[in-house]
Amino acid sequence: MLRRSLILGAALGVALIATAPAQAAWRVIKWNTTGICQVWDFGVDGSPFPYDFRVMSRPLPTFGAALNVKGRLWNAGHCTL
Repeated sequence: MLRRSLILGAALGVALIATAPAQAAWRVIKWNTTGICQVWDFGVDGSPFPYDFRVMSRPLPTFGAALNVKGRLWNAGHCTL
């Protein structure tokens, strides 16, 4: 009985996660003091600290998409690293 409850609960949890809407929370930020760009997940981590940064991209759906934008910013000379 307990085993069935655990399996049912796990299946329900997976179903809820799979049907949750995707959030576009990935962005590229640039630290003002160093000029270094970094990919940041505003959906989980909240806002970076210290607050001396500038958002360089629009919200992106995946880490990979944000990494591509960071690469383009670096190639264009907008980031030091």
